[in-house]
Amino acid sequence: MGKSRSKLPKVGAAAPVGDDERVRKSGDADLQNGWLSRHGTLALTDDRLVFSPTVLDRAMLAKRREIVLDEVSEIERFPKHVDTGWAGRRARVLVHTEPCIYELMVPDIDAWIDAMEKVYELRAKAGRRHKPTITREGYENLLLAEE
Repeated sequence: MGKSRSKLPKVGAAAPVGDDERVRKSGDADLQNGWLSRHGTLALTDDRLVFSPTVLDRAMLAKRREIVLDEVSEIERFPKHVDTGWAGRRARVLVHTEPCIYELMVPDIDAWIDAMEKVYELRAKAGRRHKPTITREGYENLLLAEE
Protein backbone atom coordinates (compact mmCIF):
# COMPACT_ATOMS: atom_id res chain seq x y z
CA MET A 1 0.00 0.00 0.00
CA GLY A 2 1.42 3.42 -1.00
CA LYS A 3 1.94 6.44 1.16
CA SER A 4 -1.08 8.77 1.44
CA ARG A 5 -0.66 11.96 -0.56
CA SER A 6 -3.04 13.84 1.77
CA LYS A 7 -1.08 13.17 4.97
CA LEU A 8 0.69 16.32 6.15
CA PRO A 9 4.48 16.06 6.40
CA LYS A 10 5.95 15.89 9.90
CA VAL A 11 7.77 19.19 10.16
CA GLY A 12 8.09 21.91 12.77
CA ALA A 13 5.86 24.95 12.78
CA ALA A 14 6.56 27.37 9.93
CA ALA A 15 7.76 30.89 10.60
CA PRO A 16 5.02 33.52 10.74
CA VAL A 17 4.70 35.98 7.89
CA GLY A 18 7.50 38.48 8.42
CA ASP A 19 7.47 42.26 8.12
CA ASP A 20 9.77 41.90 5.10
CA GLU A 21 7.24 39.72 3.21
CA ARG A 22 4.63 41.26 0.95
CA VAL A 23 1.21 39.70 1.54
CA ARG A 24 -0.64 39.59 -1.78
CA LYS A 25 -3.84 37.99 -0.46
CA SER A 26 -5.05 36.89 2.95
CA GLY A 27 -8.25 35.46 4.36
CA ASP A 28 -10.06 32.75 6.27
CA ALA A 29 -9.26 29.17 5.29
CA ASP A 30 -9.60 25.57 6.38
CA LEU A 31 -6.78 23.07 5.94
CA GLN A 32 -8.58 19.78 5.31
CA ASN A 33 -5.74 17.23 5.29
CA GLY A 34 -6.26 14.22 7.52
CA TRP A 35 -9.02 13.49 9.99
CA LEU A 36 -8.82 16.87 11.73
CA SER A 37 -9.93 19.99 9.91
CA ARG A 38 -7.84 23.00 10.89
CA HIS A 39 -9.35 26.49 10.77
CA GLY A 40 -7.36 29.68 10.45
CA THR A 41 -5.95 32.27 8.08
CA LEU A 42 -4.19 31.73 4.76
CA ALA A 43 -1.69 34.31 3.47
CA LEU A 44 -0.16 34.38 -0.01
CA THR A 45 3.23 36.09 -0.27
CA ASP A 46 5.69 36.31 -3.14
CA ASP A 47 7.48 33.19 -1.87
CA ARG A 48 4.99 31.03 0.00
CA LEU A 49 1.51 30.26 1.24
CA VAL A 50 1.27 30.39 5.05
CA PHE A 51 -1.59 28.79 6.97
CA SER A 52 -1.94 30.02 10.57
CA PRO A 53 -4.43 28.05 12.72
CA THR A 54 -6.80 29.69 15.18
CA VAL A 55 -6.00 29.76 18.89
CA LEU A 56 -8.47 26.92 19.50
CA ASP A 57 -6.91 24.80 16.76
CA ARG A 58 -3.43 25.49 18.16
CA ALA A 59 -4.71 24.20 21.52
CA MET A 60 -5.61 20.99 19.64
CA LEU A 61 -1.96 20.82 18.43
CA ALA A 62 -2.45 22.33 14.97
CA LYS A 63 0.60 24.27 13.82
CA ARG A 64 1.46 26.94 11.30
CA ARG A 65 2.18 25.44 7.87
CA GLU A 66 3.92 26.85 4.82
CA ILE A 67 3.85 25.84 1.19
CA VAL A 68 6.91 27.18 -0.63
CA LEU A 69 5.82 28.38 -4.09
CA ASP A 70 8.95 26.95 -5.74
CA GLU A 71 7.84 23.48 -4.58
CA VAL A 72 4.31 23.59 -6.03
CA SER A 73 3.84 21.38 -9.09
CA GLU A 74 0.10 21.93 -9.64
CA ILE A 75 -2.74 24.11 -8.38
CA GLU A 76 -5.99 22.26 -8.93
CA ARG A 77 -9.60 23.29 -8.49
CA PHE A 78 -11.75 20.50 -7.06
CA PRO A 79 -14.06 19.82 -8.72
CA LYS A 80 -12.24 20.88 -11.87
CA HIS A 81 -15.28 22.42 -13.58
CA VAL A 82 -16.95 25.41 -11.96
CA ASP A 83 -20.48 24.08 -12.59
CA THR A 84 -19.85 20.59 -11.24
CA GLY A 85 -21.30 19.82 -7.84
CA TRP A 86 -19.76 17.22 -5.60
CA ALA A 87 -21.90 15.36 -3.06
CA GLY A 88 -20.58 15.59 0.47
CA ARG A 89 -17.51 17.78 -0.15
CA ARG A 90 -17.22 21.53 -0.60
CA ALA A 91 -15.14 22.86 -3.45
CA ARG A 92 -11.47 23.31 -2.57
CA VAL A 93 -8.04 24.18 -3.91
CA LEU A 94 -5.59 21.29 -4.09
CA VAL A 95 -1.98 22.46 -3.94
CA HIS A 96 0.31 19.67 -5.14
CA THR A 97 3.84 19.37 -3.73
CA GLU A 98 6.21 16.41 -3.50
CA PRO A 99 5.50 15.62 0.19
CA CYS A 100 1.69 15.95 -0.06
CA ILE A 101 -1.34 17.52 -1.65
CA TYR A 102 -2.65 20.33 0.56
CA GLU A 103 -6.46 20.63 0.60
CA LEU A 104 -7.50 24.22 1.24
CA MET A 105 -11.07 25.42 1.56
CA VAL A 106 -11.36 29.16 1.05
CA PRO A 107 -14.45 31.35 0.50
CA ASP A 108 -13.76 32.14 -3.19
CA ILE A 109 -11.50 29.44 -4.58
CA ASP A 110 -11.29 30.91 -8.06
CA ALA A 111 -10.15 34.29 -6.71
CA TRP A 112 -7.44 32.46 -4.74
CA ILE A 113 -6.34 30.52 -7.81
CA ASP A 114 -6.29 33.81 -9.78
CA ALA A 115 -4.13 35.41 -7.08
CA MET A 116 -1.68 32.50 -7.07
CA GLU A 117 -1.50 32.58 -10.87
CA LYS A 118 -0.81 36.34 -10.77
CA VAL A 119 1.95 35.91 -8.16
CA TYR A 120 3.64 33.34 -10.41
CA GLU A 121 3.41 35.84 -13.33
CA LEU A 122 5.02 38.54 -11.17
CA ARG A 123 7.75 36.10 -10.13
CA ALA A 124 8.41 35.27 -13.82
CA LYS A 125 8.87 38.97 -14.60
CA ALA A 126 11.48 39.04 -11.83
CA GLY A 127 13.35 36.13 -13.45
CA ARG A 128 11.89 33.31 -11.34
CA ARG A 129 10.57 31.02 -14.07
CA HIS A 130 9.01 28.18 -12.03
CA LYS A 131 5.27 28.01 -12.69
CA PRO A 132 3.00 25.11 -11.71
CA THR A 133 0.20 23.71 -13.85
CA ILE A 134 -3.16 25.38 -13.13
CA THR A 135 -5.98 22.84 -13.47
CA ARG A 136 -9.55 24.11 -13.71
CA GLU A 137 -12.30 24.26 -16.31
CA GLY A 138 -15.22 26.54 -17.12
CA TYR A 139 -13.82 29.68 -15.49
CA GLU A 140 -12.53 32.91 -16.95
CA ASN A 141 -11.60 36.02 -15.03
CA LEU A 142 -12.34 39.04 -17.20
CA LEU A 143 -9.65 41.05 -15.38
CA LEU A 144 -6.98 38.53 -16.46
CA ALA A 145 -8.27 38.09 -20.02
CA GLU A 146 -5.75 38.87 -22.74
CA GLU A 147 -8.29 39.85 -25.40
